[in-house]
Amino acid sequence: MKNSNKGVKTALVVCVLCIVSILVTVIMSVAAGNRKSGIVPISPATLAQSTEEKTQEAAETTKKKQKKTTGQKTETTAAPTTEATTAETTTEETTTVLVPYTQDEPTTDLPTTVKEITEKTTVSSSGRIIVDPTKTQWNLIVVNSSREIPEGYVPQLKEILGSGKYLDYRVAPHYEDMYYAAKKDGITLTPYSAYRTYERQKNNYNNLTNKYMSQYGLSRDAAAKKAATVILPPGTSEHNLGLAMDVCNVYDSFAYSKEYAWLQQHAHEYGFILRYTKEKQPITGIVPEPWHWRYVGVEYAKKIKDSGLCLEEYLDSIGVSY
Repeated sequence: MKNSNKGVKTALVVCVLCIVSILVTVIMSVAAGNRKSGIVPISPATLAQSTEEKTQEAAETTKKKQKKTTGQKTETTAAPTTEATTAETTTEETTTVLVPYTQDEPTTDLPTTVKEITEKTTVSSSGRIIVDPTKTQWNLIVVNSSREIPEGYVPQLKEILGSGKYLDYRVAPHYEDMYYAAKKDGITLTPYSAYRTYERQKNNYNNLTNKYMSQYGLSRDAAAKKAATVILPPGTSEHNLGLAMDVCNVYDSFAYSKEYAWLQQHAHEYGFILRYTKEKQPITGIVPEPWHWRYVGVEYAKKIKDSGLCLEEYLDSIGVSY
């Protein structure tokens, strides 16, 4: 009986040893597998340290993002950008003087006669007559290939409809009135290109001149002359005065749009005229631009539209300087 009990105890010990051996083998295999797969056991202390480092790293990243965002907001507030469009994507350096909205109507007093103003004119190095916007009836100023404003002239501006586009502060409210009137008729007169700085106009003009030189093999003078029929040299564009708006786009197809049809019918009621047409190109020197609408005031817009004349012709016909 004792021998039998002794044999049972021995068998149990052997079984326990076998189980322990199997467990040890399994544990070692798992450990070896972890080492091969790059899994390293992490102690509680190491885990806590790793968590703290990650928290600090996340906090620093958040601070950097906040700093970057703050910088972007400050930059946007300091310098409004223009013309985020297909034709104009460069941010303008704005040194303009912004003033509160005032409902100033243009004076109806005509400027001096052509003879009187000619006697007082000065000529720039480019051979153009220099027009002083402060001494000429502002809504009837004419700038073109032979007339320019001083390089340092900057009009007082007002933003249009929160669009980032600016017009002369006396013109802006009239464009907005026209915009809302068109909106009631289901027409959207999107502000496309308004005031341009002297430098912006210069870059646009030079870029087109260079394009014509490379594309057509023209000399610089010939290319510049051709470019001036599309983009006027700096100081000679109505955009530099803040008196003109390119509406919706700058494509020839605009002439067949419902927006153009609405402007043809109603723009004069808000003081705007179509400035450059095919019929008047020999006088204006500019190719047809159905998108370019110039402010002259309601009184003159109606008279010019009824006359069928361009701005230069109309002012000549009434003996008024420009």
